[in-house]
Amino acid sequence: MKKGFVLGGGSYLSEGKQLFVLALIDLDAQSPSAETIPLSFMGHGFAFDPTCRFRVALFEKKGPGAAVVDLRERRVVRPIETPPNRRFYGHGAYSQDGALLYATESVVSDGFAGILSVRDAVTLRELGVIPTHGVSPHDCLLIEEGKTLVVSNGGGPLDGGELPCVCYVELASGKLLDKVVLDSPLHNTGHIALSQRGDLAIISAPRDGLPNPNEQLGAVSLRPIQSDVTTVKRPASVVQRMRGETLSLTILERSQIVVTTNPFGNLVSMWHLTDATFVGKLELQGPRGVCQSLDAEWLLVSHVLGQSVALTAYQTANRKPVGWMVNPSYMSGSHIVCHDLSM
Repeated sequence: MKKGFVLGGGSYLSEGKQLFVLALIDLDAQSPSAETIPLSFMGHGFAFDPTCRFRVALFEKKGPGAAVVDLRERRVVRPIETPPNRRFYGHGAYSQDGALLYATESVVSDGFAGILSVRDAVTLRELGVIPTHGVSPHDCLLIEEGKTLVVSNGGGPLDGGELPCVCYVELASGKLLDKVVLDSPLHNTGHIALSQRGDLAIISAPRDGLPNPNEQLGAVSLRPIQSDVTTVKRPASVVQRMRGETLSLTILERSQIVVTTNPFGNLVSMWHLTDATFVGKLELQGPRGVCQSLDAEWLLVSHVLGQSVALTAYQTANRKPVGWMVNPSYMSGSHIVCHDLSM
């Protein structure tokens, strides 16, 4: 099985000007290196069209930028527009049949109320909106054969703001099916991941309103299926290093391990999904995105290296380096993802 392409958004300086790109690295190449597609915004999250592996929608976090990209032709097809009183919040998803494109957005003029905008996937014309049942929504995942969208709502300020939560929303009706609230009021709900059987992993930044947020602790919270949510608290020597935002995560299905990154703590930490026990760690400067190769044999991490951002691969089974590194990778954004771009 092929290992696939790694994709990641990023930016870099050229002649004093900040440039934004979508970077791609072919893991099956003899000498992997990065190629880039120019963007007009910092790409954060990805939505892949299930009917066309070469079509992906990218979204800016807390901004007006979004676009559909053709990965075969390596070009932006067209931008995705949103009204002036709204902001994209970084993530989206295509419907199972590829006909609709959902995006997390906040209505700035309405206290950052959370909505899922619904667009025709071809024309990108907006067809309607669905409430996320919270404020400042961010990540989203499509489940149950495309009938339900799981969305993280970052919540309002600590002083009287709406509680952060993860909501399960029925797309046909907009009905709230389930709501998960963290057991710690000091954290928001950021990125999320679901195991194949439905276990939920949530990573968090310090809640808005806390002083010196990069000195406060981020978090990893786990809700095994049919269980309550638990935020990891031990070992203290690891948890105390999780300063600032816990940024990216992936679930290793074979071992049921959640891998997370903490850039300010220079830490990649690993936790067992079902009992929240600490499994291990990697020491890296400023780790950012994390994902697995398509064959699940490699764990890939983007991280700071000198003045640039590199991509390093590790054996998933023993966490030892594979032996190569791509530098620069241009993947300075929050996420990397592995995707099949074979012809």
